[in-house]
Amino acid sequence: MSETNTRPADAPAPDTLALRRDPRGGWRLSAGLRMADRPGELAELAAFLAGHQANIEQFGYNRSESPFLVRMEARCATAALAGALADDLARQGRLEQPGPDTNADRPEPITTLEGLLAIKATLEDRPGTLASLAGVFRSHRANVIHLAYDGDAAPGLAEITMATDSPAQVSALLADLTAGGWHFHVQWQGADSAAMEAVIGLSAAEHFLFRLRRILPPDRLDRLKALFESSDEMGRALAEFRRQAGADEESMAASGVFSNILHLAAASLGKTGERFSMRLAGPVAVSPAVSLYTLACPTGANGFLLRTADEDVLVDSGFGLYFPDARAWLARHGFDPARIKRAYFTHPDADHAGWAAPLERELGTAVFMHPDCAAVFAQTNRAQGTGTRLQALNLSFTRLITQLTELAGPQRIAPFERSAGDPDQAGGFPVLGGFSVGDVRFLVLESLGGHVAGQVFYLAPEAGLLFCGDYLIDVPSLSERDKSILSVPKYLMTSTNADSRVFSREMAMLRALMRQAQARLAPQGKAARVCSGHGWPYTVEEAGWEAEG
Repeated sequence: MSETNTRPADAPAPDTLALRRDPRGGWRLSAGLRMADRPGELAELAAFLAGHQANIEQFGYNRSESPFLVRMEARCATAALAGALADDLARQGRLEQPGPDTNADRPEPITTLEGLLAIKATLEDRPGTLASLAGVFRSHRANVIHLAYDGDAAPGLAEITMATDSPAQVSALLADLTAGGWHFHVQWQGADSAAMEAVIGLSAAEHFLFRLRRILPPDRLDRLKALFESSDEMGRALAEFRRQAGADEESMAASGVFSNILHLAAASLGKTGERFSMRLAGPVAVSPAVSLYTLACPTGANGFLLRTADEDVLVDSGFGLYFPDARAWLARHGFDPARIKRAYFTHPDADHAGWAAPLERELGTAVFMHPDCAAVFAQTNRAQGTGTRLQALNLSFTRLITQLTELAGPQRIAPFERSAGDPDQAGGFPVLGGFSVGDVRFLVLESLGGHVAGQVFYLAPEAGLLFCGDYLIDVPSLSERDKSILSVPKYLMTSTNADSRVFSREMAMLRALMRQAQARLAPQGKAARVCSGHGWPYTVEEAGWEAEG
């Protein structure tokens, strides 16, 4: 049973203290009351109400929405009794709502799904019934995390979810309820009896951590728990993300993909240290002086290394949390990270730009990206400056992914420089400038705003090489895990883009550019090549785009 709003049109908001006549006789007091999130607190509050001869008519508590607030309506026989109850509630501090940083009232963490229990119970319509039932819960240290009772819509029927420490406690509690003559029905118990999304009362962080429990090693899960416990901002951002995710159909579609990415980012903690590995592909000859290598960390986006006799130039990278392991791995396999004097990033998402700050800080690497990326990092919002309707969802997502993957912006974003021979536009994209790697000249194409703020593409027209970030992904080359995580094609063609129609048009424009490059290179026996952020590089011929022209 969910709570039903049966208050008259002129009834007060549930979080304010109000008194009105009850049509059935007596007086009804409604209030939002403070209740700490710990075992026994419900029993204490219910006993207090019973001691004032107050019969509970409505009672709503959802720990996942607010671990400190109960919305309650109670009926007293006289106005004097109701007034005395209100005065005593005020004296007890029950009418003072604690802020989210009140340490004494921090929610008690739920550490095991096996100790969860949800029941429907029948309550007699008289003062003290809920207090008696809550007393049984308290004797087994069962913490109520959700309670819905509406005596107007469904008299005598309460839905209750609680958390205990173990299945043994659940069994003992059920035995005592039976022995005490309580009429109840078990809706579900333990981890296997209900989907995580159906468990009402878990905080957003607990939902998140329990979903990761089966894939993260215990030490990495402890690190993630510590991150949530030490950062109030993390908890608030996750709760806000959860709230925004259900705002409308578009938000729900985007949040499904974002949730997958967040879990991927958190699970990446389990791939660090001794569990880290990197896939290396190459070299592929780009020109007589430049070779291309593809770098793939356990999760996240691809990085690409352009190697010359004098330096290595990086284009995009993986998550920031992988940088220490990746730096050591590269050194062991003949790639001196100190040779990376320049790094170019297609856009500021965490899975592409994670190495920007540590490269600059530790190796003095010059970091090149769109100047708008500075505002994205400063505001911690991947949709900064775009017209997307999902600003709030993108904001909370960016804050979470930033913390989970150790993303930081560089101290300085180096500007793209224009040369005399650089065109003003290429294939419909503005050209911001260019750069050379060995004997290969790249143009920096500015996105029209389809995916995220600060997006650019790096195109070498003569060599037929394109670095395009999250555009032109070769879906067949993705692993099944990556397809699931990215929800291809939904991730890259609909709701998580700043403007999906512009994104689709940009995809067609990039394909046209690469078909033109292929037409120039084919007579020389060469192939135009696309390097996207996910999946493996491929040629235009392999993609079959010539037929589109």
